[in-house]
This record gives sequence, structure tokens and C-alpha cells, in this order.
Amino acid sequence: MANQRLIRYLKQGGVIAYPTESCYGLGCDPKNKYAVEKILWLKKRSRSKGFILISSKINHLRAYMKDLSETQKKEMMDKWPGPHTWLVPASNYCPSWLKGGSHNIAIRLPKVKSTLNLLNSINFPITSTSANLSHKQSIKTLRVCKNLFRSKVKIIDGNIGSEKKPTTIQDFVSRKIIRK
Repeated sequence: MANQRLIRYLKQGGVIAYPTESCYGLGCDPKNKYAVEKILWLKKRSRSKGFILISSKINHLRAYMKDLSETQKKEMMDKWPGPHTWLVPASNYCPSWLKGGSHNIAIRLPKVKSTLNLLNSINFPITSTSANLSHKQSIKTLRVCKNLFRSKVKIIDGNIGSEKKPTTIQDFVSRKIIRK
């Protein structure tokens, strides 16, 4: 069932903190430049770093990436759902503020139940970046998340996944591992 209040909040530029595979993450509507700017400000993060987009359905991500063959899609799905982020060529539609100066966009279909519940309740992709200040430790608990962000973001309660480190990021074209 769609969470109309949360959808409205995100569409109006709201930012959420939510559980991911390894920590709390910050997310927003990727089409809303104001919300993306707010995340950069909250994290004190460089504009040159791109964002990861997550969704419960690959169809939600297709507009942001160039078309793939059926074989390529199958290859991608071999790692999903799960803690694997693919860096793929971005479509012309993909907003520049998501790409961090590159021609690629990072995408993932997560496996964590609380994250999937959130994504299914809004039925569109969101940005995903760790909910911490840049170069600081990841946030693993609801309490620490609330203390850091207070009323600046809407915090979504739930359990983080069992991963000990951030998701692997792999370039889909070159197969090069960007982050392990």
C-alpha cells in the first residue's frame, strides 16, 4: 500500500534517513535538485561525488540508465537483490546532480527487508548515501541517527542489514571493482 504522506514529503524536497545493508542512509527523490543539495549540505559532501539510486524494481531505474540488452540485464540481476551496486552508463534523462561529473549512474536493488518495505511503500527510486558526515564513521543505530539529524530529516525506523561494510560498487562495462 502506498504511503501518500511519505510520497508527498519526498516529492516536496524532504530528506529521509533509513536503514540500508550496513548502516543508516540518507535518501530523497532523485529528481528533486533541492533535496539532493540538502543531503550534500547535511553531510558536508563534495558535489563531485555521485549518488547511488536504489529501488525495489529495476523498471524504476531504467529511465536513469542507457538501455541494456536482455543478456546484460540478466547479468546485472545475477547480483540482485543484494549488496552490489552497479555503475552503468547514464541516460540523457539522468540529472547531472546525480552523476557527480561522470557519465555513469550507480544503481542497486537492495535485499534488506526494511529498505524494501520503504521502497515498495513509495513506488519510486531514492538516492542512497550513508547518513554520516563526510569522512566520519557510518551510523549504525537509530539513536545516533536521531542525535545527529534531529528534525532536519524524517527518520524511518527499521533494522539495518548484516553487512559489515558498504556495498561493493562495480563498473558494469569494464567490470572494474570501484569499492569493495
